[in-house]
Amino acid sequence: MNGVIEDFKQWKKPKAIHKSLSDIAVALGLATDDRPEFRDTIVKGVECRPDRVKPGDLYVCVDEYLVYNLWRRGREFAGTAATNGAVAVMTDQPVPDWNGPQLVVPRPREALGRVARAFYDDPDASVATVGVTGTNGKTTTTRLLAHVLRKTRGACASMGTLGVELGGKTLDPGEYTTPLAPVTYDRLGRLRDLGVPYSVMEVSSHGLALDRTEGIRFSGAILTNFSRDHLDFHGSLDAYAAAKRRLFTALEPGAFAAINRDTERFSSFQDGLRARVVTYGLGSNADWTAAEVACGPDGSRFLAAWRGNRYPVESRLVGRFQTYNILAALAAAVELGAAPEEAASAVADFAPAPGRMESYPLPNGAVAIIDFAHNPDGLRHLLENCRALLPGKMVVVFGCGGDRDKGKRPLMGRIASERADSCWITSDNPRTEDPATIVAEVLQGCVPGARVRTLTDRATAIREAYAETGPGDVLVVAGKGHETYQLVGEFRLPYSDREEILRLAT
Repeated sequence: MNGVIEDFKQWKKPKAIHKSLSDIAVALGLATDDRPEFRDTIVKGVECRPDRVKPGDLYVCVDEYLVYNLWRRGREFAGTAATNGAVAVMTDQPVPDWNGPQLVVPRPREALGRVARAFYDDPDASVATVGVTGTNGKTTTTRLLAHVLRKTRGACASMGTLGVELGGKTLDPGEYTTPLAPVTYDRLGRLRDLGVPYSVMEVSSHGLALDRTEGIRFSGAILTNFSRDHLDFHGSLDAYAAAKRRLFTALEPGAFAAINRDTERFSSFQDGLRARVVTYGLGSNADWTAAEVACGPDGSRFLAAWRGNRYPVESRLVGRFQTYNILAALAAAVELGAAPEEAASAVADFAPAPGRMESYPLPNGAVAIIDFAHNPDGLRHLLENCRALLPGKMVVVFGCGGDRDKGKRPLMGRIASERADSCWITSDNPRTEDPATIVAEVLQGCVPGARVRTLTDRATAIREAYAETGPGDVLVVAGKGHETYQLVGEFRLPYSDREEILRLAT
């Protein structure tokens, strides 16, 4: 792949694709009766965001969840799409006063994926794609598997929260963890045209519930783990699980499902699948297991066991829970044809994903850990693993996001106050809520007598927490990870945990 992609502009160069509306209708199984308005309408793009429609696009009217718990009703913006140059519309009910052909389908959001797949000529048939879902660990596992495949099987792109990465280059910064279907298929089409044989993508529960991966023929899927999160969107833990399960029930025979044997609801994820199931975990009842696990502030090592053989693994990833992410990547790589010993060896030079258990030595002899953990289970695993890294005390700085699941706030307060020697509760993307109110709700869950302070200014809270540490201590800053902003009201204000830690380290 060296030299194929020279710069960001090459990746972003517009693709010249032209399809007749008849071709698209046929892909949906709709009869056109060779009507001239379908045959003669040339579609140059597929779009469901009216503000992004370009001349020649097919506008698909979908009801889409955006931000601040708001839904945009697609049919209400058909006029905007027409003004921007849409030549046709796909909708579940005819759009009044639309001056052009209309494709009427029962579920436009679901059909959007099939239309995008057909428009880009089935790119997933050429690019073997693995979907990674789970409450925690998606980003690390996605990028790690891409790294292992790149070293053992050929070029591989990763797509997710941190954008699109290929061969060490960030080709697209991304917008959503799992983007809207036209974006995903466009990315897969570009990878196919570049001759990239593999891709690994994060698949969020939001993306699954909103049909954003509809139609993708995944070669395999990974479940990293399952615990409470995003109940503000899904409404219940059962609905959250059902959304994630959709990735696995859609797998066709011949695909694989790599599932964490130790996670909650394991059976519900593996039962009834058409794909072959491979399990991983730290217990002996999994297909892939780990032995002699040793972890420290600079990384970990263990023996990966599979089918009676053991393969030494050395990793720069910090924390015992990273063993699960590594086993998941090894299991998936081997299912895709990698030799197990080569896959295990490839882990050694993988650098931690930004904001995922990143370790920074501090001038006072302590170590800072920055991590994206922003839900109860993620925070619990993070603190349990950080506790084992160094012999001294553990000080944690964390908060909870605004306009999100309020029920997890006291849970996270209890987890932090039980496990840390000292807690600082602060702001973490308060959005439209009062930061002090969020902090107070977190504080309600803290155990009596715990050493807990509150300070809504996050940068100051980090500095105050650092002042409590000394040689052999660990300072944990959780919740924002790679993010370079604070969401306050309707504004995205510049802010970075990493920059605050680096200021302390210099």
